[in-house]
Amino acid sequence: MRVALAMMLGALPLVGAAAQETGSKPAAKARRTNPPSAPLPPTAETVAARPGGIALTVADAIAIALRDNRTIRSAYIDRIAQKFDLRVAEDRFTPHVTINGGATRQQIAGINTTSAEITPAATALLPTGATFGLAWANQMTDTAGIVTRSSIAELTLSQPLLRGGGIEVNMAPVRAARLTERINRLRLKTTVSETVGQVIFAYRSLLQAQEELKLAQASVMRAQELVDINRALITAGRMAEVDIVQTEADLENQRIRVLEGTKTLDAARLQLLNLLSIDLGAAIVARESTDPARIATNLSRLMQIALAQRPDYLGQVLVVEQNKLGLVVAQNERLWDLSVFASGRFGRETTTGGGTFAAERISDMTVGAAFSVPLNDLRREQPFVQATSTLQTSELQLAIIRQGVELQVRGSVTDVDIRWRQLEVARRARQLAARAVEIEKEKLKAGRSANFQVRGLENDLRSAESQQLGAMIGYLNALTLLDIQLGTTLETWRIALRD
Repeated sequence: MRVALAMMLGALPLVGAAAQETGSKPAAKARRTNPPSAPLPPTAETVAARPGGIALTVADAIAIALRDNRTIRSAYIDRIAQKFDLRVAEDRFTPHVTINGGATRQQIAGINTTSAEITPAATALLPTGATFGLAWANQMTDTAGIVTRSSIAELTLSQPLLRGGGIEVNMAPVRAARLTERINRLRLKTTVSETVGQVIFAYRSLLQAQEELKLAQASVMRAQELVDINRALITAGRMAEVDIVQTEADLENQRIRVLEGTKTLDAARLQLLNLLSIDLGAAIVARESTDPARIATNLSRLMQIALAQRPDYLGQVLVVEQNKLGLVVAQNERLWDLSVFASGRFGRETTTGGGTFAAERISDMTVGAAFSVPLNDLRREQPFVQATSTLQTSELQLAIIRQGVELQVRGSVTDVDIRWRQLEVARRARQLAARAVEIEKEKLKAGRSANFQVRGLENDLRSAESQQLGAMIGYLNALTLLDIQLGTTLETWRIALRD
């Protein structure tokens, strides 16, 4: 994670600087530690194909997850339908054209009648609420040799003046759909961010399991060294032979610890491979530094970032805007029905056959107004009451989410600071414990210490090593969690949504 919030915020290097120390790199565009000719992050096929496994950085793991993780792929598939829903909503004011027609032949009382009709028609809703219709009816009827043909254009126009009228009301569904589209994009961002966070945590679990196994193997080596020292002292006649029994038992216990570490490592590897959606038999190794640097935090600046980036907060802001549009529509529904309308029929009708010919020109027009005034229908008030309640509830929910964001950010900042202090203490404790073991072994060789004292200090060293490793992983995970809670995971890793 070379480019973290420090790059985005200037004075606030949050996650990226720590990841510099851990060797992490942005998944998409960040500068890699490999030479320019090095290959890109491996695909699922190359991971499975290499029998010796492959060394993965956290950036490599994220790159594979973005390509292969099933949750992310499912989210992108859902976006196809969601974007089409927006197209349908924005098609509201597009004229819709249909062609209707048919042909019939019937015999009644020995008289044959053949008729055919084709009528292209177009209807359109205008942003003012007006509906416009145009139909061109073409008919032909042949009854016992008398043919009647007509070609008539019909135009209709209706404009509501109160209920259903006005640009604000009629544009509300389109604006609501656009807000929904923005909410859906935020949900996609949430899905990708959470999945990336899961991959990072799983990667750190693998890294921790690897380091725990190394510590266990080092403990075996130290225990074997102590057994060798004991045997040398026994040979020299400076130690009773029975005193080596406990040391040998401790050696076997450390070998059991190695076996447990191997089991934990395999479980962590499977968990990461499952998130990456690649072959569970692939051998992968986490290759990241375990020496992070301290990252300074600024609570007020972090809160500004969270309120500008958190998908859940921004999504609820959009929900409030949607509910405001719903209230506008509900208020309009309370109005009386009052509209003006006009229609016209223009065309020509001819009749031929039986020695006759007749033609008639058609030109009819109608204009008028219509109204409907409900006097005691409470159902017209119901949408307004519901919309008002929904809006107020969403505003309360927005306040709840905002306070929850602040609560999480404050807690994460405190956690990051405390975990760094824990890491510092754990480092010093481990150094002192290692030094104490070295000194006590020298004293044992000189005959100025007892076996149990060395074993006790070895136990202290093992605890200090595990404590330091846990503190390091905990600090890095705290930074990652803070990144997620700020909503800046994608920015930190330079991930662009393919949307």
